[in-house]
Amino acid sequence: MKTKFNLLVLLVLIVAYSCSNSNNKDYIPDEEIDLSSDALLTDDSPLGEMPEYSQIRGGASDVIDRSFENSPPLIPHKVNGILPITAEDNKCLRCHMPDLAPRFEATPLPATHFTSYRPKMKRNNDGIYAFEEGDNEMVEKDLGHFNPAMYNCSQCHVPQSNATVDIDNVFNAEFRNSGNKNRSSLKKKLGEGVND
Repeated sequence: MKTKFNLLVLLVLIVAYSCSNSNNKDYIPDEEIDLSSDALLTDDSPLGEMPEYSQIRGGASDVIDRSFENSPPLIPHKVNGILPITAEDNKCLRCHMPDLAPRFEATPLPATHFTSYRPKMKRNNDGIYAFEEGDNEMVEKDLGHFNPAMYNCSQCHVPQSNATVDIDNVFNAEFRNSGNKNRSSLKKKLGEGVND
């Protein structure tokens, strides 16, 4: 029994040693990985001032240009008391449902949020699920109601802050249509390249 225990301890030590990379010549300490000279795993790096998020109430804020064509719109208003979205409550829907949006001067949810793009699946005799339509078929079904797959708004839409960084942004957004800076053409363009 004691021999088995000693062998088990020896095996654990061998595995632990073989998993460590401190003797690896390619090992790079975390202080040398980042652009800053501070350790990555500490909270000691100076952030300067914390960024501030918009405190403008919904309906009073200006629409922010999209980051790129058909990107999800950014949240231009304050989100205090709105986030987090939970299974029990999504306060975004109180203002952004198409029938309510004009009353709150909010952007109404687009048609894509009332459409399902998920293909129908069927189970074959082997118990394996496969597409009911072909692999390259574009699936688009108007649900006639809000698509629950779109329920977690903050998964795609994010509030903006006044954060400043010391890294230049060299990204240059290009839009095929200048109107797409403030609106989406996603529903029309969703199948681009699928059936070409």
